[in-house]
Amino acid sequence: MKRYVLEADKFIIEEVFGAQTDAESLFNPNYNVIPGNTMPVIVKDGDARSVVSSVWGLKPKEDEYDFFEVGQEEFSENENLTKLAKSSPCIIPVSGFYKWKETVDDPLPFYLRVLTTEVTGLAGIYTSYEQEDGRLIHSFAVITMPANALVEPLDDRMPVILEEKDYGRWLNGSAPDMLGKGFSGNHLLPDMSVFRVPELVNDPSNNSKELVQPIPKLRNYDGPEDD
Repeated sequence: MKRYVLEADKFIIEEVFGAQTDAESLFNPNYNVIPGNTMPVIVKDGDARSVVSSVWGLKPKEDEYDFFEVGQEEFSENENLTKLAKSSPCIIPVSGFYKWKETVDDPLPFYLRVLTTEVTGLAGIYTSYEQEDGRLIHSFAVITMPANALVEPLDDRMPVILEEKDYGRWLNGSAPDMLGKGFSGNHLLPDMSVFRVPELVNDPSNNSKELVQPIPKLRNYDGPEDD
């Protein structure tokens, strides 16, 4: 997942995820979230849940590696990732995400979302490190899984979309077990939508609701059906 959208307001996010924050600016709509952006994520905070600002792109330390997604299969092969899933799981609120269809000319952007909810929770992991000035920086990565039949014409991977009933399990220490069993997006098929959107989204500097407005399906184009 290279880009996503978050346009749900603060009240909706707090209600859906059972988390609180006073940081109003975190919830400004962003229609073109890219790695490096600072976005809200949900983390466990003692016995409660909190919304914290976090940079998309996992950085355990300021001078160490930086990646924005990790496949669920990698956790079984990497002890450090498994430890992070146990100690530092997070949920990334999104309204939807983009995928691109490769063509002979230019890649065509599509927008995908779950229709049954205004905001969806993606599985993630996060880290924190302290800068020289004492400022605590959080960073996160999205966990991916094999694509379901709706996403597969665009990409063979998709983000792990958690069911609302599993938010508590994910944050409360069961993430490694859940990753061990693996996730599938097949149950989401009846509730997901995909449609082509303007190529304006290809430019990271563009950020407006126009980016998620459907455009007519191309004739003679063999790709996902528009909903």
